[in-house]
Amino acid sequence: MRLVHHSHLTDTERLHVYPVDQALEWVCKVLLERQSLEGLDQLRAGLMLDLDSEVLEHIERGEWLLLRAEADDGEWSTVQSAFDQAVLDLMNNPPPQPTRTPRIYRLVESMTGEPLPQQPYIATVDGIPTQRRTDAEGIAHLFMPDDARQISMRIFNV
Repeated sequence: MRLVHHSHLTDTERLHVYPVDQALEWVCKVLLERQSLEGLDQLRAGLMLDLDSEVLEHIERGEWLLLRAEADDGEWSTVQSAFDQAVLDLMNNPPPQPTRTPRIYRLVESMTGEPLPQQPYIATVDGIPTQRRTDAEGIAHLFMPDDARQISMRIFNV
């Protein structure tokens, strides 16, 4: 298995892409068990903040895709495309990236004040729900546009 940015996907590789829900499941497992995954370092290199939740968000949005091992059995496209003038121009003058303000919340148990590590929750930002999980310290990392108007969080199993 390997992660590939959607813009680098070949027609042959498209046939071997995991559905988003399965890709999230696999990558979550890789992140929790600190396993290596080809392409993960490239994905992390492009993140504003190197957080597991950011990695998962890029996969959830379909920007990065998880390929099955069978995708590597076919022919690889030539490396020459990396030296195309259009690619070099983009590398030298990348387009502006959207900015999002990180907001960090610590979720705690209301009676004891203890953090809620690995706690599933749904964050709804301006009416768009996204299922997430707190980190090992009970921190919920939410990334949203600066003009976000309404935020709500629903916590499960508490």
